[in-house]
Amino acid sequence: MNPMTTAMFESVPAQRQSEEVIDVPALSAVERYKEIIAIATEAATRQRKLDEVRCAELAERIAATQWEISEVRDRERVVRMGAALHWEQAVEQLWDERWLQMTTPPLPDESVPPRPQSEYNAAMDSAYQALENSLAKRTLLRRKQKD
Repeated sequence: MNPMTTAMFESVPAQRQSEEVIDVPALSAVERYKEIIAIATEAATRQRKLDEVRCAELAERIAATQWEISEVRDRERVVRMGAALHWEQAVEQLWDERWLQMTTPPLPDESVPPRPQSEYNAAMDSAYQALENSLAKRTLLRRKQKD
């Protein structure tokens, strides 16, 4: 190594500014290992307790959600059965109307904005009631047919 290049660099400053020695009790490697393991064990125990609490909370939420899903499925079945019943009754009432061609029930309109189901049920019931009312008025004006 060239003595000129080493002379350009300053010496590394000392880590301590004073000559004071801090008295730290010396630990053997085994003692330090045990200390680290104790800290890790304590942290793992705390985390396990937190995980158990969180698991219990999530299990409750899952149970509540499953209950809500089953209720929604039941309501859906009831609404579908009600719609099918209204459709069948409408077909039966309009059976004598030869000019009206009956088809299968229409598919649900997915473009309708979301509202409470009770509003849709009320609209379905009122539409069916309007059909019944209009058919009842027509029969009053109609001549009786011979059997």
